[in-house]
Order: sequence, then structure tokens, then C-alpha cells
Amino acid sequence: MTLDLASITVKTPSGTAWEFLVLFLVVILGPPLVRSARGPGIIGLILGGFVIGSHGLNLIGSGNTTIPELGQLGLLYLMFVAGVELDLALVRVHRRAVISFGAIAFALPMLFGVLIGEAMSWGLPAALLLGALLSSHTLLLYPGVRQAGLSTDVGVATAVGATVLTDTAALIVLAGVSGSQLAGGSPGSIAVQIVVGLTVLAVFSLGVLPRLARVAFRYLGTDRIVRYLLAIASFLAAATLAQSFGIEPIVGAFFAGLALNRLVPNDGPLMERIDFFGSAVFVPVFLVSVGTLLDPGVMVEGETLKLAGLFIAAAVGGKLVACAIAHLTMGYTRPQAWLMLGLTIPQAAATLAATIVGFNIGLFDQSVVNAALVLILVSIIIGTVIAERATRRVPVPTVAAHHLGERILVTVEDPEQAALGFAIGARVAAPDSGVVRGILACSPADAESRASLLAQLSAAGFASGVDTEPRLLVHRALAEGILHTALAERASLVLVGQQSAQAASALGTSAEAVAAATPVPVAILLGDLESIGDVSLIRAADGNGAPSHGALIATELAARIGGSRVHERVADDLRWTEELEAGQLCIAPLASYQLATATEPPPGAAIVLVLDSGAPLAPAGASEVL
Repeated sequence: MTLDLASITVKTPSGTAWEFLVLFLVVILGPPLVRSARGPGIIGLILGGFVIGSHGLNLIGSGNTTIPELGQLGLLYLMFVAGVELDLALVRVHRRAVISFGAIAFALPMLFGVLIGEAMSWGLPAALLLGALLSSHTLLLYPGVRQAGLSTDVGVATAVGATVLTDTAALIVLAGVSGSQLAGGSPGSIAVQIVVGLTVLAVFSLGVLPRLARVAFRYLGTDRIVRYLLAIASFLAAATLAQSFGIEPIVGAFFAGLALNRLVPNDGPLMERIDFFGSAVFVPVFLVSVGTLLDPGVMVEGETLKLAGLFIAAAVGGKLVACAIAHLTMGYTRPQAWLMLGLTIPQAAATLAATIVGFNIGLFDQSVVNAALVLILVSIIIGTVIAERATRRVPVPTVAAHHLGERILVTVEDPEQAALGFAIGARVAAPDSGVVRGILACSPADAESRASLLAQLSAAGFASGVDTEPRLLVHRALAEGILHTALAERASLVLVGQQSAQAASALGTSAEAVAAATPVPVAILLGDLESIGDVSLIRAADGNGAPSHGALIATELAARIGGSRVHERVADDLRWTEELEAGQLCIAPLASYQLATATEPPPGAAIVLVLDSGAPLAPAGASEVL
């Protein structure tokens, strides 16, 4: 028998599998290759898209529709993540500086862009869209600044907060321009269409969507995959609604991100999955799809280079003048102003969005697209150089105070108490958009039997609207194990759940010693409640001296848990516990864990005892309320 090798045929690779293989090879290899040359990894994705595109090796031909459609989904995903990741707490704290700087940082590049468009005899819609794409910025360099310990610097906080204003304003301009080009009709009818559309979108995204998402997370999101898919469905719903009113879908995706900002903590498990899938698939695919538009024949043309030079001068110059004004009039130091400049120069998300939209609706030609890509490349390089140098010159804030609700650690030994613990944690964390982590504590002897109860804790967390994945803590000395875990987790509050006063007292003096050595506030939860209703704050009868640290924490906890329904009670000893009734939650500061033996709540009531962590403790036999 002879083998006829001539009968074997090998076809040129093609088809869906081949195209996705090429695509993901670019995603895998592109960024590391560019980083090895000391360049930003994002450029590797764009250049890789060019290499495999129709203007490069033509591995993915111009007739392919899968990659562009995935790229559009990646663009929506990118704008959604931009809205979710923004720290809105910084906007509230530094709102005056954020509004002032954000207005200047948007207005100047916007003005320069419009002037460039008018000087080149473009129509007003194209000039406005150019101004919009130049006025936005993307916080590509913020992770590095945060790792350097500068996230609480006032200049960094202002630049981060200003992103909300610049990107929102740029996307509103984009919505207006694209709507005017696609809707048709008189200017008045177009204006009404856009105003009505933006109003409906804002009401849905900022009013209806958070409530729907909260209910869906609570009753449908008991599975991590379902929670992730609910987040995806949220921005797709907002994008669809925006498109139905003639507004670009990316505007709806960004608004959906802002709507879920407080429901998806940046350090929570859901945010980790959103970041993972976005960084691994959706956003890289979008950047690669943009790279396929690169045409070297157009990029070396004089028109493209002229446009790129004008775009760079307008974008960088506008941000430079804005930071100079901030330095001269708002009290920022020169290194802070340079760091703000480094953060606000890079152009990526909204710039790419406006460019692609302008190209799709016929306002921009290929030379403008390539000039915008050059702007993105140059702005990232300039911003990286400035930010790296300024980071070394800006001093790290000496005190990076934790907000009380930033990272809450809820630890219980009885899963039946988890629902109340998570409910309290959710209310305390809400004002700070914080994260609540759950711990089921047990001794080594009970580890095997307790592991099966983690699902019960997880269900209790989801029912309270908490995005958490509880863990099992096995330790011979539970008090030390819990508090050491709190230090490792960088907790801002530790809530230790105990069903009885005797169990709380069993935490012992070792827990007091650890609590005294750490600034983390520690509170003991005694008893159980079906729902939080009446909240009481216990104060000392003698209030002439300055309140203790524990008393201040107890007051803050009562305000966050009870809101306007907090009732204050004065007590000079622990006999107030005898007056508790079912359905009541009392919060009181105590000097020692040993006092817990005298604070047994009646059935159906609960007590939160706040220990004076980080401060000298009273003797174990003390019996007064601080």
C-alpha cells in the first residue's frame, strides 16, 4: 500500500476559529512587546489591530463583521466601567475644587477644538464634536498614582473628580451632535428630541436602574455569574434606551456605570469580575478593532499630520492652561499641578468613542480618525512621563484616614446572625460606597462542619444587598484571629457577632489587647432581629468631658444605621438593658469586653457594643457606660 502525499491538501487558515485565534494572540502579545520597549501597553493593542487588519497583513479582512461588533460591545463596556470605577465620594468631599477645575479642563480644550474646526471650514456639528473629543480625558495612569499612595492627595482627588464632569459633558455634546445628524427635522424638533431623550435616560439610569438592580441583586443574584450578567444587562438596557431616542448608546452605558457606582464597590467581588472580563476580553477587542482602522498611507499624508499636530496642541495646551490656573488660583503646589496635568492629558475612552461615532455618521473622514489615534498615542506618552516625574515630587499624605464604611468586616460564629450583621454592615457602608466582607469564625475542631454553612452566609449577604463572598476563619484563639484578619483586610470597622453576652465575654482579654493596639474600631453584636426598626443610642449620664473614641464611633454608627429614627437614651450604668423590648437595636460605647457579661439583650432585641479600640482600656471590672 502506497501513500499518495499529493492527495493531502492544506488550506489557508480562515473562519471564525482562525480570526479569534489571531485576535487573542494580539491581545496576549501586543501589550508586553510594547511595554518591553517602555511604551504603554494600550498602544500594543492598537498597533496589533493594524498588523492583522486590512491595511496590514490582512489576516482579518475588511469584510469581517464579528470583530467590529465585538469592538462596539467593548466600547460600551469601556464607558460602563469608566462610570462604575469613578470615586464619587471624592467628588462630594472636594466638590468646589472639582467643579471649578472640571469646568476649566473641559471648556478650554472644547473652545480650542471648536476654533480649529471653524478655521478649517468644518460645519458646526463637526467642530463641536472635535471639541468634545479633545476636552475629555481617561484616567489610564490613576492606578499607578494610587499604588504610590497618593490617592488621598487633594490634587489627585480633584483630577479624578473632574473626570465625571469632563466625560459627562463631552458625552452630552456627543449625544447632541449625533442626534442632530441622525434624527433629521428642524433644529427645534431635534433639540426637543435630545432634551427629552437625555431626561428619560437620566431618570431611568439614575433613578429607576439602581432600584431595579438592587432588587435584582437581592433576589436573583445569589449566584456570582448571575450578578455579573445583571451588571451587563444594566448597561445594555441603558444603551438600548439611549439609542431608541437617537442618542449614542455609549452615553447610556456611561450613565448606567454612574447608576451602579454605589452598588458595585471598587473592592468588591463583582467589581473584580467586571474588571477581569473587561481587561481580558471586551476592552482589548475594542482597541484592536480601532487599530484595524489605521491606514499608514493616510497617516503620513500632510493633512493627517497637520490635524494631529493641531489636535495635540489643543488637547495638551488646554489641559496645561487649566492646571496652571489651578496652581495660581486654587492653592495647588507646582508638583500637584504637574501631577494633575499628567492624569488629565491621556486621551482614550471618550476620545475614541467620539472619533468612531463621528466617522460612522460621516462628520469625520479617515484622516481625522488617524489623527485622533496619533493624539491618543502621543497624549498617553506625554502623560506617562509627566505623571511619573510628578509622582516622585508630590509627598505622600501623612494621614490617610479610613472612612468608617470603607471596608467592613462582619464576623459571626452562628450563621443565623449573619442577616442582621450584613444588614448593619450594608447601612454603614452605603455613604462611603464601601465593601462588606463576611467571615465565619470557628475553632479547628469545627472547621469541617462549618465549611458547609458558608452558602448560608452568602445567601444572607445577598438578601441584605451586600456583594460579598464569605470566607471561613479557623483559629484556636478566635479573638486574635478575627482582629488579625481585620488588619490584613485593612478593615475600617470590625463587627463581631455573638448570640449571647457570655459568648462575647469569652473573647477574653487577648481580644482587648489586640484591639488596644490597632486603630480599627471594634463592635460586638449581641442578639438578633428580623429587621432593623427602632434604633437607640446610649449616652453617659455625665457628659461634661470630651467624648471617647468609642462614643464618637457609636454616634456615627447610630446615625448611619437609624438615620432620622435614632432615639437617644441617657444611662449611668448597664441597667438600661433590662428596659429593652423586642424589635429594638441599641448602640452603646463600652470600656471593656468584660462589660458584655452584663448586657444580655432580651429575645428579639439586639445590642451593638463599641469598644474603645486604639485607646487605653478601663479595668476589666469597670461598669460604666462611657
